[in-house]
Amino acid sequence: MCGIAGFFNPSGISPQDNVLSSMAQALAHRGPDHQGLFLDRYCALAYRRLSVIDLAGGNQPVVHEPSGAVLVFNGEIYNYQPLRAELASLGHVFRTHSDSEVLLAAYLQWGDKCLRRLVGMFAFAVWTPRTQTLFLARDRMGKKPLFYTLLPDGTLIFASEIKAILHFPGVQRAMNPLAMDRLLDYGFNLAPDTFLQGISQVPPAHALLADGNGHRTAPYWDIPMDRPVAKISEDEAAEGLRHHLVEAVRDRLVADVPVASYLSGGIDSSSVTGLYAHLSNAPVHTLSIAFEDAGYDERHFARMVSSSFGTSHHEFLCTIAEKEIEKLVWHLESPMVTLLNLPLYLLSKQIRDMGFKVVLSGDGADEILGGYDYFKLLKLMDFIGRNESVGRANLLRRVFPGITSQQQAWMQYAALKGYPAAHPALPYRFQAFQFKGQLMSDAFVNRLLPVIQERDEELPTVPGDRSLMDQALYLETKMRLPNLTLALADTMSMANSVELRSPFMDHRLVEYVFSLPSHLKMRGLNEKYLLKKSFRTFLPPAISQRRKQPLAPPSKWFVRMFRDMIGDVLSASTVRDKGYFRPEFTDHMLREFDADSPMDYSGVIIVALFVHLFDDLFVSAKSPRGC
Repeated sequence: MCGIAGFFNPSGISPQDNVLSSMAQALAHRGPDHQGLFLDRYCALAYRRLSVIDLAGGNQPVVHEPSGAVLVFNGEIYNYQPLRAELASLGHVFRTHSDSEVLLAAYLQWGDKCLRRLVGMFAFAVWTPRTQTLFLARDRMGKKPLFYTLLPDGTLIFASEIKAILHFPGVQRAMNPLAMDRLLDYGFNLAPDTFLQGISQVPPAHALLADGNGHRTAPYWDIPMDRPVAKISEDEAAEGLRHHLVEAVRDRLVADVPVASYLSGGIDSSSVTGLYAHLSNAPVHTLSIAFEDAGYDERHFARMVSSSFGTSHHEFLCTIAEKEIEKLVWHLESPMVTLLNLPLYLLSKQIRDMGFKVVLSGDGADEILGGYDYFKLLKLMDFIGRNESVGRANLLRRVFPGITSQQQAWMQYAALKGYPAAHPALPYRFQAFQFKGQLMSDAFVNRLLPVIQERDEELPTVPGDRSLMDQALYLETKMRLPNLTLALADTMSMANSVELRSPFMDHRLVEYVFSLPSHLKMRGLNEKYLLKKSFRTFLPPAISQRRKQPLAPPSKWFVRMFRDMIGDVLSASTVRDKGYFRPEFTDHMLREFDADSPMDYSGVIIVALFVHLFDDLFVSAKSPRGC
C-alpha cells in the first residue's frame, strides 16, 4: 500500500526535482517506510511506500531494464504469485518477490488487457519511454484513488490524493458547484468530478492513456447486468456466497506483516472475522469502537463474536480532540454530510498504535446485498404504488417507527410519492436533503445555475433488463460505493498508514452476487437475507439475525462537544464571506440547537462545518498546507 504521484508532458518537462519531492512528501502518511523518485525529459514519477509484501525488495519505482519502462503502484495484487509463475514461463525474469514487479511484467506482456487478469485493489502508472506513453489504471470497484488534472501547456499531473497535485505550480483552486449540489442530494459527489474544478478522477474500472495526441480514458470492466439471472436454489446460492467470501478472505491474508480485523458485531464484520479466525493458525486480533452517547452500544455483540472465534479483542470509546477535526476533511479531501469518517479515522489510528499495518473490514456488503433502509423504502414505495391504499401505505411504519397511525402512513406515502425521480430505481430518491433550499445562498445558486444542466446525464446507465432491486443495487455499487464508502475506507485508513482490505469488494464475489435473483438479497423487508442464511450456522444466532446498526457517532454529541469551534467556523461574517450558505439560516440552526429545539439541525450544522473547513484547507488556501 502506497501513495503515487507524477506528471507528464509530451513536449518535455523542466527539471523539477523539488516539485516532485514535494508531491511525494504530501503523501508521506500513505507510505512512511520509503520514498522513491524517477525523472526523465518527459515524465516524473514519485512513490511513497507502506511495506506489506516483500519488505526488503519491494521498493519502487520499478524499472524494467530491457525496455526502460517504469512503474509506480498503490495497492495489492492478490493473485500475483500465479501470475508470476505464468510470466516466468513466458521468459520474464524477476529480481524481487514483490507484486509490483509482477504487475509491470504483466503490463509489458499483455498491455491494457492485463487489467482483466488482476485480482486486487490498485491504482498504478506505467511510463514507457520507447513509445512516450503514460498509462494509468484503477481497480474495478474503486478501492484505490487516482486523481489527475491537465494544465494549459499540456502537462498531465496525477496522484493518489488531490493535495499532492496542488503542490504542482499553476494548479487552480476553485470549488466545483456541481459537486456541492450533488453532496446535498446524494450525500456525496460523483466521479469523475471532484470538489475542485479542473481536477478529475480516473473512474473505477477505467484506464487512461496519455501521449503526444492528448489523453483518453476507457472502461475495461463492468458488473455483468446483461447476463441472465442464475436459476439456482436458495441453499445453492447461500453456499456459493460463502465460498466466494472464504476465498476473498483467504486472498486478503497474503502479507509479510500481521493482519488484524475490525469487528463491530454486525454480520458483515463478524463473517469476515470468523472466516479469518478459521483460516488462521494464530490468534486473530480484533478491534471495535463504542459511542457513549449514541443511544446504543454494540460492544456486547462484538464480544460475543470474539468469544465464539477466540479472538484477542480490543475496544475503545470514541473520542477526538478539536485539533484533529480538520484532519477528517484534510485526508478525505471532500466535505461530508455525516460523521462516518470519524470512527473510521479513529479505528485506523488505534490499529496502527497496536502495531498493525493491515486490517480487514466488512465494507461493501450493505451496498451489494441490500443492507440499508432506503432499499426497503424503495421496495415498499413500488409495492404500494401498484395498488395504492391506506392499508398498503401502513407498511411504511416498518421503515418509519415514528409513524403512529395508518393515516399518518398514508400522508407520508403521498409526500414521498411527490419526490422527483431522476431514475425509478435510484436508492436515494426518497432521502432528499431536508434544508437544501434554505441553506444555499443566492450567490451560490447563481454560480450553480449556468452549469446545472450538466447534471441531467450524471446517473450511470443501468444495462440489461433486471428487477427494480437489482437496478438499485447496481446504482448503489456505481455511486455510493466508490464515491463514499470506499473513499472513506481508503482515506481514513491511509491517514494513519494502515492498509484496509475489504473481502466483500472482491470483483468475483460482486459478479456472483449480481448473478443471483434479487429476492435472495432482500427477502420481504429482511435485509441481506442471503448473507444471513449463508452464515446462520457459522455465527451466533444473535449476530446472524440482527438488524443493521450504522457505524456513526451521534451528530448531537459532536455538535455539543465542539460547539465553540463550530460557532467560530460558522460565524455570520464568515458564512457571508464564503458565500455558500445563508448566514441567517446557519445562525437560526445554531440558536435552535442551543435551545434544544425539537427540530434536530445537528446534521445540517455538520454539513456546513465540513464545507467551510474544506474551503479553508483546499480553496481559500493560497499554497499547500498540512494538518
